[in-house]
Parts: sequence; C-alpha cells; structure tokens
Amino acid sequence: MAEARRGDDRSLAAVAADVGAVVDPLFAALEELATRVVACRTGARHGHCTERDLVGLEDAIMTGLDEHPAMAGLGYVAAPGSVGEQQRYLLWWYRAGQERARLKLNFDPASVDVYDYLDMEWYRAAERGGPRNAFGPYVDYSGAGQYVITASVPVVDGASFLGVAGADLAMALLEPLLTRTLLSGGAEMVLVNDEPRVIAANTPRWVPAAKLRAPQPGRDGFTEVVAVPGGPGWVLASTGVSTP
Repeated sequence: MAEARRGDDRSLAAVAADVGAVVDPLFAALEELATRVVACRTGARHGHCTERDLVGLEDAIMTGLDEHPAMAGLGYVAAPGSVGEQQRYLLWWYRAGQERARLKLNFDPASVDVYDYLDMEWYRAAERGGPRNAFGPYVDYSGAGQYVITASVPVVDGASFLGVAGADLAMALLEPLLTRTLLSGGAEMVLVNDEPRVIAANTPRWVPAAKLRAPQPGRDGFTEVVAVPGGPGWVLASTGVSTP
C-alpha cells in the first residue's frame, strides 16, 4: 500500500511555481514578439503594417527558436486587415530538421483544404482577451507535424486587436521537463489544462491528453489543487499519496 505523503516532500504550491518557471520564459518570448509587432505598426508609414514593415520580425523569430528548443514553431498570426489589406496573414517559421523553414498555408476560402486560423481556439482565446493561452496537446498536421501544445498571447495596440504571437511547443521536449518537475514533489501529481486534459503526470495513473473531470479537492481522490502561477489556466492536482 502506498504511504501517505511524507512531511519532507515539497508543497504542491512550490511544485506549481516550478511548473510556472518552465513555461514563463516561453510566454515571455511571445509577449516580446507581440511588442515588436506593435512597434512595427507604430513605425509604419501607412498607419498599418505591410509585409515589408514586418521583415525585421524574422530575426526575433529565429532568436526565439534558438533560445527555446521546445518551440517547434514560432510567429505572428494577423487579425484580418492588420497587414495591408490581407484578410489572412501568417509570418511563422518552424524547425525542419536542422534548418528553419517558413510555414506556407492555404487561406483560399474556396479550397477544400483551406486553413482558417480565425476558428482555432488558440486564436479565439487571445481575441477574447486571454493574456496567456494554450491549446492541446494535439497532433499538428498543418504545421510542424508533431505532437504539440499551441501557445498564444494577444497582440494589442490600444483598443486594436492585431492578432496573436504564437508558438507550437513540442511535447517530446516539454513533457519530460514538466514530468521531472512534478517528480520533485514526492506525491502523485497531475498537470491539467482548462479543457480539462492531462498535460503531464509523475505516475502512469494519468496519460497525457486524457480527459478528466475538473480536479477538485475531495473528488476523484484529489486532496489539493492549485493554479500554476503565470500559466495559461493550468492547474496542478495531487492525491497526497507518495510516489515510489
């Protein structure tokens, strides 16, 4: 029989803070990219960005990919009409082996394989004002072709919503970081998003991407639930039972 959590184990709040420390730099990079988009618009001669105005963003995107290996892709996804007169515009680069490649998608509404990011939850959540958003994990067939979480922050200039700065976070790299963080707590812990689905756990009891009921103390064996500080609505839940 598993023992109750030992007194020298770290608190759930402390582990949640460490989870926040893993994801905070990723969102900070998106927020910096969003700031650069607004600066491009401020410096534009036409009162709105053109593709030429955004050329300088590519250096920032490459730097972000270099500094954050968990990012499988990174870029700016524009609100309709925010870049020239274009109703859809994407400046997104992704890892292609050891190289970088710009993502090209089909935005033709008459096409059967049109990609309409306006309907994507990571876009809509930012449009609704969510400061930090994350959707997934899921298999990104349109982009990196990997198992990812898509993170986003809104790009806002005053009252104008200009789109989102976003990144695909490769679960193959992110999940081990999160799992090691959860293992430091000593008790069974599961990290859950706002759907709610499992993102990571320190025991095989929970499988990533599995759907759960929203964790609450006193239900489904959970004794404590805390929010991840600075995170995109993620919570960390524990049963209080020691891990082996």
